[in-house]
Amino acid sequence: MPRSDYPVDPWVKSYAQEHDCLGGEKLAALQFDLPDYPRRAYTGGRQGWTIVQLDVDAAGQTQNVKIQRAVPYGGLFETPSRKAVENWVFRPPAGGPLQNCRVLISYRMGKVYLGRQ
Repeated sequence: MPRSDYPVDPWVKSYAQEHDCLGGEKLAALQFDLPDYPRRAYTGGRQGWTIVQLDVDAAGQTQNVKIQRAVPYGGLFETPSRKAVENWVFRPPAGGPLQNCRVLISYRMGKVYLGRQ
């Protein structure tokens, strides 16, 4: 069971620009699987989070997925977060493609959550 202190969840909006997509009704997922808690993190007692930035095209497919911030930094949570989000599918956005959307993925106490807990 992870035993490290959990780093404070960020306020995702503080990483966004005024017209960026921050989720909610605009970003409605049809298919999304959360990443697995990395075994190396679990056995090492590590916890953390990632802010994932993505675009959603007119068909609802994710594009340009990248990690904007991760704690701890170093690939432990970045790789599983990015790979999971690359496979997400959203309802096609009514107003056209969405750019610079951000989601928070938290890794806490051996479980993975979407958003702040």
